[in-house]
Amino acid sequence: MKTAVIVDSGSNYFNENFEMDGLFAIPLQIIDGDKAYLESVEISNDQVNDLLEQGKMLQTSLPSLGKIEELFKNLKEQGYDRVLGIPITSGISGTINAMVTAAQFAEIEFDYIDCYTTARVEFDLGIAARKLLDQGHDIPQVKEVLAKVIDKTDTFIVPDDLTHLSRGGRLSPLAAKLGGFLKIKPILHLNKDTKGVIEPFEKVRTMSKAIDTVINEMKSAGVDETYAITVVDVRAHDELDATVAKLKKEFPNTILHVGQLISTVSVHCGIGSIAFQYMKLPEFV
Repeated sequence: MKTAVIVDSGSNYFNENFEMDGLFAIPLQIIDGDKAYLESVEISNDQVNDLLEQGKMLQTSLPSLGKIEELFKNLKEQGYDRVLGIPITSGISGTINAMVTAAQFAEIEFDYIDCYTTARVEFDLGIAARKLLDQGHDIPQVKEVLAKVIDKTDTFIVPDDLTHLSRGGRLSPLAAKLGGFLKIKPILHLNKDTKGVIEPFEKVRTMSKAIDTVINEMKSAGVDETYAITVVDVRAHDELDATVAKLKKEFPNTILHVGQLISTVSVHCGIGSIAFQYMKLPEFV
């Protein structure tokens, strides 16, 4: 059977200048009042960050069911018999459920992997799945290989602006005021253990301490040259540069990806945020 692999724009697919036969993406939506934009297609990361700096309270939404169904029908016309979805985790989005429903409407076989995160991990898992399928592995084998990767993956988010989280309904106004007064930096994370739900990991006083805390956690987790690390920012350039220097010192032989945080996430954590991911590299036969 001919299988298509689908990720979404939360993977940063549309900004990677990357093409691979049999790997496709569907854009999530960025909502500004009564306007909806296809992420990284109709609105860029920089444009989203500009709006955040203007004080806009943006929202995100899963792709429309019609858009997903349209893509699936198009894949059928291209000769694909089934779809393997690796979208943003069900812990923070209904995209997986929408894909299940769209596949039924489009009458195409569908299976999925919950990556329990999004961003670079989602992107790399999509590439790995495509490579494994092209090597002749079936979907159960692909899921088995990628499950080992997901078991040793974590995502950390360090927001700078607690007021932004409060206005977005993710933190009480009182907690935001107290946190700002005390200069508390919450470290949030999501992984398989949290079922893709963003949960508190630690609270520290400064961004520098937060960065050091995440790096120490990576070391405790055994991150080495068999892993990949990603660090991204939302216009926190000085902190990003300092973080990259620390990561290169602590993990000199580990693949390091550096860039902007995808707007799917930056909308919810605000300007000045730093995010990290580490992922065990998949094993190919």
